[in-house]
Amino acid sequence: MNKKIYNILLMGVASAFVLSGCGTSDQAAMQRGAQIDSALDRAAYSAAAQNRDEGSLVLLERVYKRNPDDVTAALKYASALRQFDYLNRAAMVLRPFASASNATTEVKNEYAAIQLAQGNYSTAEEFAQQSIIMDAENYEAFHYLGVALDAQGMHEEAERAFRKGLDYWEGDPTTIMNNLALNLATQGHVSEARSILEKALSVAPDRIELQRNLRIISTLDEANARHHAPAVPDVTPQTKPEKKG
Repeated sequence: MNKKIYNILLMGVASAFVLSGCGTSDQAAMQRGAQIDSALDRAAYSAAAQNRDEGSLVLLERVYKRNPDDVTAALKYASALRQFDYLNRAAMVLRPFASASNATTEVKNEYAAIQLAQGNYSTAEEFAQQSIIMDAENYEAFHYLGVALDAQGMHEEAERAFRKGLDYWEGDPTTIMNNLALNLATQGHVSEARSILEKALSVAPDRIELQRNLRIISTLDEANARHHAPAVPDVTPQTKPEKKG
């Protein structure tokens, strides 16, 4: 082979090797970056699950801003925002996902909870109903529906929703028991409300709102027993329901 041609070929091979090395290096750097991002995401979600503090909120915001079209990132960030009462921001983050045709029940549930916290009871009712249509055993949606109906003065309908939620409830039921008790007390069923609160308090004896509501309703129940007169207590359901889990 002509020596000049051989040298040209050799240079070409060397150039190709350098270019291939650059591509491999870039790809490795991208993989390392993705690995770091994944670790940050896991850390953010873990922090949010274990600690409700400003640090976990910052981590979730970072994940969301990096992946604004990711429904999981949006859902976890919006939920954390709700926990810290940044309600307008939470609604803005989750609204496009909750209104999408492929929205999940989990997204609709969280959006209903945000709307409840904002005092938008008819909107909360609407999204809770949508969630129930998708999953007839969605206990969180029944709970949020009950709160929304109660806040609008539809107490009997709210009671049915609370009881339906209890039928399917998983985990600690004391929050929905508390709201059912308040609903019953508002309807004048004070003795039953007292019984439910006593059972809830036996499960969660340190919960301040249960202690407070039981004191109020016990006083009313005793007054009713003395005077045989119906009473309508000055209690209302919790309109910022806790997110289970």
